[in-house]
Amino acid sequence: RQLAKKARLPGFRKGKVPADLVRRRYAEQVEAEAVERLVGRQVKAILDREGLDPVAPPVLDKHRYHAGQPLEAVVRFEVEPAFEIAEYRDLPVERPDSQVKEEEVDEALEALRQGMARLKTVEDRGAGDGDDVVVDLQGAHLEGPEAGETLHREGISLVIGAEHVHPDLSAALEGARAGEERDVTIRYPDEYRTPELAGRTIRYALRVAAVRERLLPDLGDDMAREAGDFATLDELRAGIRRDLERRKRAWADERLREGLIRALLDRNRFEVPRVLVEQGVRHRLETLARELAARDVDPKKAGIDWRREAERQGERVEADIRAARILDAVAEKESIEVPDEEIDKLVAEEARRAGKNPQVIRARWKNEGRMDALRRRLRRDRVLDFLAGVGHIQNESE
Repeated sequence: RQLAKKARLPGFRKGKVPADLVRRRYAEQVEAEAVERLVGRQVKAILDREGLDPVAPPVLDKHRYHAGQPLEAVVRFEVEPAFEIAEYRDLPVERPDSQVKEEEVDEALEALRQGMARLKTVEDRGAGDGDDVVVDLQGAHLEGPEAGETLHREGISLVIGAEHVHPDLSAALEGARAGEERDVTIRYPDEYRTPELAGRTIRYALRVAAVRERLLPDLGDDMAREAGDFATLDELRAGIRRDLERRKRAWADERLREGLIRALLDRNRFEVPRVLVEQGVRHRLETLARELAARDVDPKKAGIDWRREAERQGERVEADIRAARILDAVAEKESIEVPDEEIDKLVAEEARRAGKNPQVIRARWKNEGRMDALRRRLRRDRVLDFLAGVGHIQNESE
């Protein structure tokens, strides 16, 4: 009857097509829609009655229907796994040493000094180790599916001998002067740190635009005053030490949390719904592809084995889902919750940063689902703090 009101058939005005004719002409469509509605209604009733909560919409696996006979259907869906959480107190975990050594302060101070270097253009000699060389670069892929493709970059700054510059590139620029041209062919290893270059062979044509000497400041009080609000070099060293201590404590705390999660995963093993793993993997791969595209790298030509990457991410996603379920179970058993005041504080901080009314931020986060996600994350953080407090924690230095 509903379809007859909208059906258009030759010889009939809209809405005047006989129901029997509609039934014959649209038999498959009518049956499919009727089955979908009937099954959906019944499945909802059953789920409500049994207290089941699918992690994704149920899927009609198969059905059987003949006119005048009962409709039989098989519907498939996944639910959260039921598991009994294992003992979670007194977890044996090691906390890395967060003490700052004097040589670490020296290294950080030297890195700061290198970053404060002034550049002086030199014309009376060629480029040497540690010099900053500005080059215009033309590259051509020699092998693989990208063979023949070219790339062009202008005004690239390269420090000869620096860790992040390929040794063959540094060697090619040794002794070069402004205006000179050099050629070099580089075969990048398969495990190279830059994915879009890994396993590639590229011939570069280099034109040197400038050679600049790096002039380092003297290690003294003048450098300390230039570096910030420090009167002496000793004050600068003390400030560097405080910063290193803060960062190492944060790093050690994060390693401790990772250890707690590993211990929980070892004690609690259960199946994770595949649909959740597939959704998580798809989200991570899409994020990686967007990041590559944002760097003007074609994801199809980035040298990534996407099938292997999906398998690797699948293991991580499954572990993350299991860890979240375990932490939520501990929170339930220990009645760990996040006070509204803590949420209000974070909302107020974001409102100040964005220059907006806190109610606007709260409403936006709620609509985007971020409010619930924030509360879950904060509660899990509290659970990890609780586990650290009741765990068997041994410092690495001990």
